[in-house]
Amino acid sequence: MSASMSFHGEPSTWVHVHDYGTVHPPILALDGDGYHLTISVFESRSPADHKAFAESLAQTVAGYLAAVDRWAAVQTADTATTQDA
Repeated sequence: MSASMSFHGEPSTWVHVHDYGTVHPPILALDGDGYHLTISVFESRSPADHKAFAESLAQTVAGYLAAVDRWAAVQTADTATTQDA
């Protein structure tokens, strides 16, 4: 089976964590007008699986942030150059 999904965050998108303490594993959630996305690992998986997934997610998000920072810096510089011309 294969699945593909796109999610486009907006200024109103709310990113948060459902933290259940030590009773259940946490769930990462993205909410906005008309949509709700949750990201987690099945509760039946081992704590090591949850930790490995969370670490991979954090590393990937850090890479995404770095790429956005590089892109935004060029966009800002291009806008300033265009306005100066």
